Amino acid sequence: MKFAYTRNTVAADFLTVGYRISCRVGVPAGGLHVLLIDPLNSYLELEDAYISRINNPGEIVAHYGNAALRKDNILFIILARREDGDTPKGTGSFLKPVPKQTFLTVPSFEIRGTVETEANAGPREILVQTAGRFIPLYKATAATSLSPKNVFSGKLILVNKEKVEAFCIAED
Repeated sequence: MKFAYTRNTVAADFLTVGYRISCRVGVPAGGLHVLLIDPLNSYLELEDAYISRINNPGEIVAHYGNAALRKDNILFIILARREDGDTPKGTGSFLKPVPKQTFLTVPSFEIRGTVETEANAGPREILVQTAGRFIPLYKATAATSLSPKNVFSGKLILVNKEKVEAFCIAED
């Protein structure tokens, strides 16, 4: 069943503990963020899904035209374009977001990138105050912890906050 409000598709890589799923996702006008925060739906509908194992990401083990993915199993999402998954910016704030270099871990991965936040926000505040289930990291890379030569990158990586094991921010 297709969502009635689906307008465009976004190319994305969804990474779970053991797999990378490269696919397209139908998104509403508000983008991928709208689907990720939807509390009424635990699954994402995927189109043209290519599945590979994390330990051998170049080998496609399956390809299906249609698939579903449970949102709480996602460790992180890699997007080639920032605008495909960026969270809506709040209005009324006079504070300009400050970019901070971060390092975080989720099961089987180390992720490095830039988070945009208030100047005095620490790791705990970012985890608690970021809207939605996913933290946006810009110009980010993710490496598998057991084989750091396997690196994934994108303009935007959305990290599932519930899967974060450690979250570090570089000193200014």
